[in-house]
Amino acid sequence: MEIILLESLNKLGGIGDIVKVKDGYARNFLIPQKKALRASNENKEYFAKIKKDLVEKNNKVIEKAQLAVKEILSIEVIFIRNASDNGQLYGSVSPKDISNYFHEKKIDVKPSNVNFHNAIKKVGIYDINIKLHPEVGCNIKINVSTSLENAEIQKLEAEKPKAKETQKKANTDENLASDKEEDKKGIEKPKTKKEIKNLEKKAVTDDEKDIKEKKKLEDKQENKTELVDNKKKEAKKSNKD
Repeated sequence: MEIILLESLNKLGGIGDIVKVKDGYARNFLIPQKKALRASNENKEYFAKIKKDLVEKNNKVIEKAQLAVKEILSIEVIFIRNASDNGQLYGSVSPKDISNYFHEKKIDVKPSNVNFHNAIKKVGIYDINIKLHPEVGCNIKINVSTSLENAEIQKLEAEKPKAKETQKKANTDENLASDKEEDKKGIEKPKTKKEIKNLEKKAVTDDEKDIKEKKKLEDKQENKTELVDNKKKEAKKSNKD
């Protein structure tokens, strides 16, 4: 069945989009919930008249959702639960639990707004997604532990890899800055094993050239000394005669 969407819906489209869905989904949910109209010519004309009001209403919903997201991101979410020695919870943390958690803080989050891949049945820190509107959502972490003290320990442990990654990035940035500085000074820095090997080979060749040049100078000096000695001997011989 073809329908006209009266609001933005995940995986379907935005306001005014004409999409095709299964008949049962349209009849049993979308149309009774006033989320869509059957895409008849009459309803298309009707939608054209109410579109402006729907868009304005949708914008207000988006603004409200954006404010809620700011509040959600400002909160450190911790669930204290009983668990066995191996960290297995006596129960679980469900989307409804997370919804209730935010309702207690006066933030409207429905269970259907909460998304995570697997049920939370062990202590730990988990990434979850909260989608308050098809255009507005956020990712947060929830800390599930047996006490506030253990929750703090889990948090610090989880931040260690992040700190290492930050340091690694800082070192990489420092190396890049150093490379740029060397490039400015005209210093070539080998980047591949082949380049390094070629430079090492060149260094050996240069050393060999230096040795040969030195040997030539030594031979030249030796020849010069020998020539002087011969001249002295000849002069001495001439004096005797």
